[in-house]
Amino acid sequence: MYTSSIESRTRKFISDAGNISFRTDCFVYNPLTYAYDVFRKYEEMAMSGENRVMFIGMNPGPDGMMQLGVPFGSVSMVRDYLGLDGVIGKPAQEHEKKRILGFAVRKDEPSGKAFWSMVRRAFPDRNDFFSFASVQNFCPLAFLRNDSGANMTPDKFMKEDRDVLENLCLDYLGYLLDALDVKTVVAIGNYVEKMVKRLDFAHIVKIMHPSPINPKAREVWADDGALVAEYLKEEGVF
Repeated sequence: MYTSSIESRTRKFISDAGNISFRTDCFVYNPLTYAYDVFRKYEEMAMSGENRVMFIGMNPGPDGMMQLGVPFGSVSMVRDYLGLDGVIGKPAQEHEKKRILGFAVRKDEPSGKAFWSMVRRAFPDRNDFFSFASVQNFCPLAFLRNDSGANMTPDKFMKEDRDVLENLCLDYLGYLLDALDVKTVVAIGNYVEKMVKRLDFAHIVKIMHPSPINPKAREVWADDGALVAEYLKEEGVF
């Protein structure tokens, strides 16, 4: 359940993350500030059930959570499957090549579309999924290259920046896993699996990240993630 204690701790995490001074040459977006209205609605829905399973991604994508504040936030899935809407504001600064358009964004985040299509295939009624699971991101911040506006991920950062960011995110994730009494973490990708292992969490199931630039991932996540859903059934997640 999304309690007042969790909300207070989450707000502090969002603020602390936004106050990090990065040495890495990048442009930083903190979508859980300007898209907090939608994010809060999502969290209330996502944490409404038992929360025995938590799916965890890396960080917001530029056409997904960076726009809408929802993990793997493909606009069509957020609107039509998750049934969310709300106010999306503007960050203090925007890269000229990546404006925040909120629900008016024209591009569906490919990774988000793949992920939520898999969930919808297994659970046509979203409430059946959220009765036992939630989806979160390890890091709340999105990063773009200053020159090109291309997406950056935390694993590519300078060690000094990576250490500060990862320690903050690990502290919050550990809190959340404990507060929700999560029994199984589904790590979406190698990086997340590596981070969760640092918490000595007992039961981790890894699935491939649905990156569209990875040919193997396109194969694994084809047909609305049928192979992924079947694997999760075999592992006792679904």
